[in-house]
Amino acid sequence: MENVTDNNHTMDSTIQDVTNTTVDLNTYEDLNEKANNIWKIISPVLFIIGMTGNTLIIIALKKMNFQQKPPYIFLFTLALLDMTVLSVGLSQYWVKNTFDYNLRLTGPAGCKISLFVIYWSMQCSSWVLVCVVFERFLKTKFPLKYMRFISIRKCVCLIILVVVILGGVDMHLLITNGITYTGNETDCTSLNTRYFNYDEYVFVWIDLTFVSILPFLLMISMNAVMIHVLRRSRQFRRNTVQNSTTNYRMNRFDRRLTTMLLVTSVYFLITTAPISIYYIVDSYDKRPKSKYTEAVLHLIRTIFYLLQFSNYAMNFIIYNLSNQQFRRKFWGVLKFNSRNSSYQRGSSWSVHSLYSIDAMESSFQSITVHSGHTNGNVLHGEAEGSQSET
Repeated sequence: MENVTDNNHTMDSTIQDVTNTTVDLNTYEDLNEKANNIWKIISPVLFIIGMTGNTLIIIALKKMNFQQKPPYIFLFTLALLDMTVLSVGLSQYWVKNTFDYNLRLTGPAGCKISLFVIYWSMQCSSWVLVCVVFERFLKTKFPLKYMRFISIRKCVCLIILVVVILGGVDMHLLITNGITYTGNETDCTSLNTRYFNYDEYVFVWIDLTFVSILPFLLMISMNAVMIHVLRRSRQFRRNTVQNSTTNYRMNRFDRRLTTMLLVTSVYFLITTAPISIYYIVDSYDKRPKSKYTEAVLHLIRTIFYLLQFSNYAMNFIIYNLSNQQFRRKFWGVLKFNSRNSSYQRGSSWSVHSLYSIDAMESSFQSITVHSGHTNGNVLHGEAEGSQSET
């Protein structure tokens, strides 16, 4: 009788183990399928939106003679870089997860160039964005000296400097990486152990610094200064502008612009940092992983990657919200009548952003200056001129 009981207990345990293994296997396969489906569905949506939007941005900027306006040069370059990221990076991951084919394995040159271009373009995009904020910072903090600081030639030289420096930072990828063969597996990765250790433990930190952390710190610092200047101008207006309606509109504009300055900076950090931090953590976590854990990490990587690519796909929306002149040109490309557009209804105080070409000017030009000079941080102008613009 005891033998029968033991046999039943052993059989129950075996059945339970098999059941658990089957559940784990099904769960692991389900997670991988979910990750692949996310790539298949979200990737083409982001790609189409980003490529279409950035193409229209470039057309609109050309109609606005971007080569004659310093801030537009930065925006034009940024649109080109965003399209490069989407073309080289997002498309490669979509093909890999949809058709199970790695475009980087087409040849040694394709592997090297693909890795270099994706890292380089992402980092350049971040730093050109810093240039955009820097241009706004100079116009806000040093309006009277702005024309001496900023010129077409200096903007072009600054872009070239960014491109060359970051090209040097990533140049090692053309040497240290290539196609490797391990058993039946072919991969595009570091060619030897020494190169692998550099990429795994050093370059991951360099990439995080240049693509996310340092640009974010610079942008948030300059935005903080601009917010401070806005607050000082708000206090100045309270003492000089007596019209309550005008004061209300100006203050509402300042609050919205302040919010946008902070939100755009934080959004940049949220979209660019997670995937870099993930690979840093992964570099130091060498514990053996089950198939279920690997599937979970695959899903996390998918989310982080698509979050990052969304930054390059959605920038054109921020451009479109930037100012009236840009909106008119942009919707003109789409053959919409800007006067009948919802963007033109009501007050022009409705939407502004960090990338506004005229937002700061509209705010500061609304100040009536009674004396011959101000504190040096406020643009000269008349309230009536500002109201006629808005």
